[in-house]
Amino acid sequence: MGESEPWHGNCIAHTSPWSPCSTSCGLGISTRVSNANARCWPEQESRLCALRPCDVDIRPLIKEGKKCLAVYQPEAPVNLTLAGCVSTRAYRPKYCGVCTDSRCCIPYKSKTINVSFQCPDGPGFSRRVLWINACFCNLSCRNPNDIFADLDLYPDFSEIAN
Repeated sequence: MGESEPWHGNCIAHTSPWSPCSTSCGLGISTRVSNANARCWPEQESRLCALRPCDVDIRPLIKEGKKCLAVYQPEAPVNLTLAGCVSTRAYRPKYCGVCTDSRCCIPYKSKTINVSFQCPDGPGFSRRVLWINACFCNLSCRNPNDIFADLDLYPDFSEIAN
């Protein structure tokens, strides 16, 4: 029988919010710190994220008379690619949209899913990926590379899921 640290029984699990995606378009990384593990030790977790595609201009999709498109979703399912490897199934992801005024769109309803990838010349692997369910447009626009972005308070939406 393995010994556990005497304090482990008193461990209070804590997980920080996910950081903003490292890029405003295309594939990026989001991180958080959690001690919800066997050692109750803070560890950094990461997931892939894609807030919006870089190669699609979604501004023409904004309805006449409106200034923002909160969510964009491609019409056909796509396979996700990572370092030359392709997801084993096709997905129809939602992306945050764009605004023509000074507002920006960010996720407010999301979850983390596991995506399996298969590589052409080797074994497959899986990665955690941000899955966007809904976005909202607001005036609080942050630079995605701002390390102090988490000091701002996020809006209090009970639907936010980690």
